[in-house]
Amino acid sequence: MSGSAENVAFSQQDLSYINNPVTLSQYLSGVIKGNLGYIAGQFNVRISEAELKALKVFPDPEISVAYSNNEDNTLQMGQSVEAGISYPFSLGNKRGAGIALARSQHELSQLMLDACFQNLRADAALCYFTALRDKNIYLLQEDIYKKLSGLAKADSMKLEAGEATGIDALQSSLEARSQQTEVFQSLAVKENSYINMMLLQGKKISDTLDSPSDTFPYHQRDFNLNILINSAIENRADLLVAIKNREVSERNLKLLKANRAFEFSLDAGYSHNSVVKNEIAPAPSYKGLSAGITLPLKYSNLNKGTLQAADLAVRQSQTLYEETELQITSEVIRAYNDYLAQSRIVEHYNTGLVEDAGKILQGRIYSYQHGESGLIDVLNAQRTFMELQLNHLEALFGYTAALIELERAAGIWDLSK
Repeated sequence: MSGSAENVAFSQQDLSYINNPVTLSQYLSGVIKGNLGYIAGQFNVRISEAELKALKVFPDPEISVAYSNNEDNTLQMGQSVEAGISYPFSLGNKRGAGIALARSQHELSQLMLDACFQNLRADAALCYFTALRDKNIYLLQEDIYKKLSGLAKADSMKLEAGEATGIDALQSSLEARSQQTEVFQSLAVKENSYINMMLLQGKKISDTLDSPSDTFPYHQRDFNLNILINSAIENRADLLVAIKNREVSERNLKLLKANRAFEFSLDAGYSHNSVVKNEIAPAPSYKGLSAGITLPLKYSNLNKGTLQAADLAVRQSQTLYEETELQITSEVIRAYNDYLAQSRIVEHYNTGLVEDAGKILQGRIYSYQHGESGLIDVLNAQRTFMELQLNHLEALFGYTAALIELERAAGIWDLSK
């Protein structure tokens, strides 16, 4: 396995991690396969599918068997055996209404899983590029520390040779030691970001941590706001969930009405009576057939509270759908505005700000080494260069985050294939 090991020394213990570079596509694949929350959501889909299958069965008939002994041993009144069967019928088609409701609930659970997938994918991408930002900040802080350490070492040698003052040597040493604390802090932030990447994949933390190997996906994209809004209306899973919720409420109301419809049971029976040998009232053996109908008295239908509640739930789901649609539209517009702003910021840094600051720094170092400028000029140029580099990294991350949020809002995805 390719990777690099980093050792960090602290007063309490030594930490050692092996970095396993992964691309964005590899990382998202690992998240979808291993994220425990997403796996739990898949169980909900399977449970609703099983419930749908369970509701497809027909009502069970009822069979009854009875035996009677009319004191046959003492009065010789004979014995009898009766068997009957009954089957329920509903004019409201409860079975069909129940299946329709269960099918909508199954589709709803799938749409909720799709919504979970869309959000998980965007959150995982944000986690990946957060780790990439923190990784680059650490590398930058480490590079600055190495340069300041080199400067401090050179000043120390100059001091020994009598070419530099003790104040300059002390100042450069102080700057290097101060920068080392930034290296320690940025390293901890980076490692924590790597741990967050592992957490989203459902991986146990060990001596190996996944690390981002891609770069920030900056390039000019020509988005059309109206197309983005239409895409969100068509593809956003949470809006589809709102539509399906309305359908579930409507079908639940239909099921309640079906449960209140006229019902009856058809009954059929067969009986066999043995010979009655009693001298007072003898009778031959005989067989009998019976048929009947059972009608329930549904006094409970006089209470319409459940119907009223279900009807209100339908109207509520319609209102929530309209609210969701409005919210999604506003999310797309806000995300689009943020994306445009972040694009302009990155473009501003791409005009050569960092490169110019680097040239100034090199010039200040050269002048200082030749005694043409002071140490303060070098340190000021160093701070400006570092600040611009950090701001550039934050701008690239801000642009990437804005792009992810815009694609999340619009229900599209093209950062990884």
